Amino acid sequence: MRILHLTACALAFSIAAAAPASAGAIKKQSDFVAAVVGKKLVSGNSWIVVGADGKLTGVSSKGEKIVGAWVWNKRFVCRNVYIGNTQLPQDCQTVSLDGNTVTFTRNKGKGKSVTYSF
Repeated sequence: MRILHLTACALAFSIAAAAPASAGAIKKQSDFVAAVVGKKLVSGNSWIVVGADGKLTGVSSKGEKIVGAWVWNKRFVCRNVYIGNTQLPQDCQTVSLDGNTVTFTRNKGKGKSVTYSF
């Protein structure tokens, strides 16, 4: 009986470990790095990769190259980005996680949102 109980506990812990560590709002840099950094994030025909080195790379829906940089500031990811030859304004965004999707909301959570799958 004890072996059955230990097996059930081990199974429960392994299932919990497989679930996203921080479903919902991401408020810590360590959670952002664990959930997002290094993954290819796809939205329609565009994609980006958030690099551990602070770089952003990708391709826009129009096929233009995306390059930039990111830093964590308090509970926001702040980015400077070029899409093709156009520089976007610097922006700090909230980040939330839901399963295999991540949503970035501009203007510190008060602007438009973009959701990516990974």
